[in-house]
Amino acid sequence: MISKNINRGLLNAEEIYDFLYEARYIILLYIAGDFLTTFHALSNGYGFEENGFLSGLIAQYGIWSLLVVKFLILLVIYWNYRSIRVSVHSYAKILWDISRTCVSILGLVLVINNLMVISLRLSLFEYLGLF
Repeated sequence: MISKNINRGLLNAEEIYDFLYEARYIILLYIAGDFLTTFHALSNGYGFEENGFLSGLIAQYGIWSLLVVKFLILLVIYWNYRSIRVSVHSYAKILWDISRTCVSILGLVLVINNLMVISLRLSLFEYLGLF
Protein backbone atom coordinates (compact mmCIF):
# COMPACT_ATOMS: atom_id res chain seq x y z
CA MET A 1 0.00 0.00 0.00
CA ILE A 2 1.33 3.43 -0.93
CA SER A 3 0.30 5.24 2.26
CA LYS A 4 2.63 3.19 4.48
CA ASN A 5 5.34 5.80 3.84
CA ILE A 6 3.53 8.74 5.46
CA ASN A 7 5.50 8.71 8.73
CA ARG A 8 8.92 8.21 7.19
CA GLY A 9 11.52 10.94 7.50
CA LEU A 10 12.49 13.18 4.62
CA LEU A 11 15.98 11.72 4.33
CA ASN A 12 15.18 8.03 4.55
CA ALA A 13 18.05 6.23 2.78
CA GLU A 14 15.89 3.41 1.43
CA GLU A 15 13.41 5.84 -0.08
CA ILE A 16 16.21 7.91 -1.61
CA TYR A 17 17.72 4.78 -3.20
CA ASP A 18 14.28 3.82 -4.52
CA PHE A 19 13.87 7.31 -5.97
CA LEU A 20 17.32 7.31 -7.56
CA TYR A 21 16.58 3.94 -9.14
CA GLU A 22 13.19 5.02 -10.45
CA ALA A 23 14.58 8.35 -11.66
CA ARG A 24 17.64 6.80 -13.33
CA TYR A 25 16.60 7.87 -16.84
CA ILE A 26 15.89 11.40 -15.63
CA ILE A 27 19.35 11.51 -14.07
CA LEU A 28 21.01 9.95 -17.11
CA LEU A 29 19.26 11.97 -19.83
CA TYR A 30 17.93 15.19 -18.33
CA ILE A 31 20.68 15.90 -15.82
CA ALA A 32 23.92 14.23 -16.99
CA GLY A 33 23.23 13.96 -20.73
CA ASP A 34 21.90 17.46 -21.22
CA PHE A 35 24.54 19.05 -18.98
CA LEU A 36 27.47 17.23 -20.61
CA THR A 37 26.34 17.94 -24.17
CA THR A 38 25.54 21.56 -23.33
CA PHE A 39 28.91 21.93 -21.61
CA HIS A 40 30.69 20.47 -24.63
CA ALA A 41 28.78 22.64 -27.11
CA LEU A 42 29.31 25.87 -25.18
CA SER A 43 32.94 25.16 -24.32
CA ASN A 44 33.83 24.50 -27.95
CA GLY A 45 31.80 27.32 -29.47
CA TYR A 46 29.31 25.12 -31.33
CA GLY A 47 26.27 27.06 -30.21
CA PHE A 48 24.64 29.06 -27.47
CA GLU A 49 22.07 28.48 -24.76
CA GLU A 50 18.63 29.22 -26.22
CA ASN A 51 16.86 29.45 -22.86
CA GLY A 52 17.01 33.13 -21.87
CA PHE A 53 16.94 32.47 -18.13
CA LEU A 54 19.68 29.83 -18.28
CA SER A 55 21.75 31.88 -20.70
CA GLY A 56 21.72 34.83 -18.28
CA LEU A 57 22.54 32.55 -15.38
CA ILE A 58 25.44 30.97 -17.26
CA ALA A 59 26.73 34.40 -18.33
CA GLN A 60 26.62 35.63 -14.74
CA TYR A 61 27.82 32.55 -12.80
CA GLY A 62 29.37 30.20 -15.33
CA ILE A 63 28.39 26.90 -16.90
CA TRP A 64 28.37 25.07 -13.56
CA SER A 65 25.30 27.07 -12.53
CA LEU A 66 23.40 24.98 -15.08
CA LEU A 67 24.26 21.86 -13.09
CA VAL A 68 23.07 23.54 -9.89
CA VAL A 69 19.74 24.36 -11.57
CA LYS A 70 19.42 20.75 -12.75
CA PHE A 71 20.00 19.45 -9.21
CA LEU A 72 17.39 21.89 -7.89
CA ILE A 73 14.97 20.51 -10.45
CA LEU A 74 15.87 16.99 -9.30
CA LEU A 75 14.95 18.05 -5.74
CA VAL A 76 11.55 19.24 -7.02
CA ILE A 77 11.11 15.89 -8.78
CA TYR A 78 12.00 14.13 -5.51
CA TRP A 79 9.40 16.23 -3.69
CA ASN A 80 6.89 15.22 -6.38
CA TYR A 81 7.90 11.56 -5.95
CA ARG A 82 7.41 11.74 -2.17
CA SER A 83 4.07 13.51 -2.53
CA ILE A 84 2.82 10.90 -4.95
CA ARG A 85 4.08 7.99 -2.82
CA VAL A 86 2.12 9.12 0.24
CA SER A 87 -1.02 9.66 -1.80
CA VAL A 88 -3.90 7.31 -1.15
CA HIS A 89 -5.40 7.87 -4.59
CA SER A 90 -5.51 4.95 -6.98
CA TYR A 91 -3.99 6.97 -9.81
CA ALA A 92 -0.86 7.99 -7.84
CA LYS A 93 1.44 5.34 -9.35
CA ILE A 94 0.27 6.19 -12.85
CA LEU A 95 0.89 9.89 -12.18
CA TRP A 96 4.48 9.19 -11.11
CA ASP A 97 5.07 6.96 -14.15
CA ILE A 98 3.77 9.67 -16.49
CA SER A 99 5.81 12.38 -14.73
CA ARG A 100 9.11 10.55 -14.87
CA THR A 101 8.52 9.42 -18.46
CA CYS A 102 7.80 13.00 -19.59
CA VAL A 103 10.93 14.39 -17.91
CA SER A 104 13.02 11.53 -19.34
CA ILE A 105 11.68 12.20 -22.84
CA LEU A 106 12.42 15.91 -22.39
CA GLY A 107 15.99 14.97 -21.46
CA LEU A 108 16.27 12.76 -24.53
CA VAL A 109 15.02 15.56 -26.79
CA LEU A 110 17.49 18.02 -25.24
CA VAL A 111 20.39 15.59 -25.71
CA ILE A 112 19.40 14.95 -29.33
CA ASN A 113 19.15 18.71 -29.91
CA ASN A 114 22.57 19.31 -28.39
CA LEU A 115 24.13 16.49 -30.41
CA MET A 116 22.61 17.96 -33.57
CA VAL A 117 24.07 21.37 -32.71
CA ILE A 118 27.48 19.81 -32.06
CA SER A 119 27.58 17.59 -35.15
CA LEU A 120 25.35 19.34 -37.73
CA ARG A 121 25.42 22.94 -36.45
CA LEU A 122 21.63 22.82 -36.58
CA SER A 123 19.20 22.95 -33.69
CA LEU A 124 16.29 20.52 -33.66
CA PHE A 125 14.04 23.30 -32.37
CA GLU A 126 15.08 25.66 -35.18
CA TYR A 127 14.61 22.88 -37.73
CA LEU A 128 11.08 22.29 -36.47
CA GLY A 129 10.41 26.04 -36.55
CA LEU A 130 9.92 26.36 -32.79
CA PHE A 131 12.59 29.07 -32.34
